[in-house]
Amino acid sequence: MQPAIRALFVAGCAALLAGCAHDITRLSHDCEGAGGWCPQAREVAGATWQYAQLAQNAYWQNVDDRNRYVDRLYVLPPGVFERHASVDDRFGYAYSVYDRIDQNGRLREVVLAYRGTEGPKDWWHGTLLGRQGPRGLATYRHVRAALDAAGYDSVPVTLVGHSLGGRIADHVTKRLRAEEGELPPVLSVYLFNPNAGGSLLAPLPTDREAPVRTAVSEQGEIAGWVRAAAIDRAWDGYVIDCQTTVDPIRRHYMRRLADCLTWIAATDDADAAYSIGRNQIAPPPVAAGISAQGDPASQHDAARSAAAAGG
Repeated sequence: MQPAIRALFVAGCAALLAGCAHDITRLSHDCEGAGGWCPQAREVAGATWQYAQLAQNAYWQNVDDRNRYVDRLYVLPPGVFERHASVDDRFGYAYSVYDRIDQNGRLREVVLAYRGTEGPKDWWHGTLLGRQGPRGLATYRHVRAALDAAGYDSVPVTLVGHSLGGRIADHVTKRLRAEEGELPPVLSVYLFNPNAGGSLLAPLPTDREAPVRTAVSEQGEIAGWVRAAAIDRAWDGYVIDCQTTVDPIRRHYMRRLADCLTWIAATDDADAAYSIGRNQIAPPPVAAGISAQGDPASQHDAARSAAAAGG
């Protein structure tokens, strides 16, 4: 996109977003303590960073063709293993499946990550014609049925998606509720910068055993205009400001959002602190001026020691 055209595009998007109002929860970074991130931001980051990384890894198919930072995949979090990663079907639809295994070797969770937009097929068949949503539903039903048949009916399935992937996950949850009257109690959903309004979304539950159906988006990213224009006016998720650029396209990348959530989570989470080193994660732009004392990476050893002490 030419600079002049891009500037006009950015200005137009900003004007559109400024004219829309929707219900969101902003995550602040103007508090005392490590990194300046407020308690709610740290809580949300701690609950979502691993799923954000899995949403990024769903973009694996073309990663070798583009040696860009925003396309890099993550070393998976501890205890998470990739079971299957599909290639594009004829409509551009693709997904990945991950298993979470506990220290005793037991299956604790299956994560189904829908990939977002990779090319023209996704724009046409996914966003405009909506052909990928039903495929996402069929994949979920296949995964759920296989677990149930193998005696894992109590193992939860978690849907994850960025951008169009979030739209697919949103479609799946809405169809399930429409057809069954309610969502399965063992189904959680994490959306990141989704290009869909989420009428079934909610803030993180206080009960840690309850299913999670939430969303996290970068402030000012391009898909926000879709959510802002949603007619249901339901709660639209958490919004965080990690980037210093005003470009809504650059703000939309999953890798940037996942890096930021991992960085914030590392303040309290030993696994997130370890992930910073394994994945060479730099501070988010808004945190670039924070002193080393509040730098989660410098708290790596302390965080791991605290986690070990806590069992």
